[in-house]
Formats: sequence, C-alpha cells, structure tokens
Amino acid sequence: MTIVEKRKFPRLPYNISVKIDVLIAYTSKVEETQAKNTSVGGICIVIVEKVKIGALVRLRFSLPGETMFIAVRGKVVWIEEFSVSHASSHKAYDCGVEFLDITPQDQEKLNHYITARIKK
Repeated sequence: MTIVEKRKFPRLPYNISVKIDVLIAYTSKVEETQAKNTSVGGICIVIVEKVKIGALVRLRFSLPGETMFIAVRGKVVWIEEFSVSHASSHKAYDCGVEFLDITPQDQEKLNHYITARIKK
C-alpha cells in the first residue's frame, strides 16, 4: 500500500521555542511551547490546554541561529491528545496550525531555511 502525502509543503522536524497567543473573544493567553515541525504553510506545536479547531492564534518564533522573530497569525486545523508519560495521567496536545498571515520576507526566510536542511 502506498501512502500519499497530502501536505502542500515539506515539513522539517526540529524543536524550537514558540510563543503562542490564543485569541478567544476579547481575551488572549500567551504561553511558551515547543514546535515539533514546521513548513512554509504551517507548524505543529505542543500545547497543554486543548483549543478548538478553527481557533485563531498568533505565533512568534525564531529559527535556530537567527535573532529576528517570525510573527504569524494562524488557524488551528487539527489537534491530537497524547499522554505526557505512561506513569501519569497528564495530557498534552499536538496542535497543527496553518499560517494565515505571514510576510513574504518571513515566508522566504522560512522556505530557504527548510529547503537547505531537507536537501542535506
């Protein structure tokens, strides 16, 4: 059986620090988390509180070796619960975010970074 990749952009697995601001009604909550992978079109992050699919978020992160942040607005497109450890009942969530608003410069920077590492 052949698995067909449905993603528009290749993903690069790497662990970077990401600040997420979940926009709910007129309030927001900023927390720091980790990314599992990213692409030019989106990012997978780990969060400790479940959010709804369709929730709008603001993300801020920098690529390894870079000092300037990439700031994007995105939408949660999927969420999957997992156990933090087999010995505890603590849960966390993998959260897929599609980028909705990213500057052309940041998109190009991200594309260049990912493409250079995938070819290695």
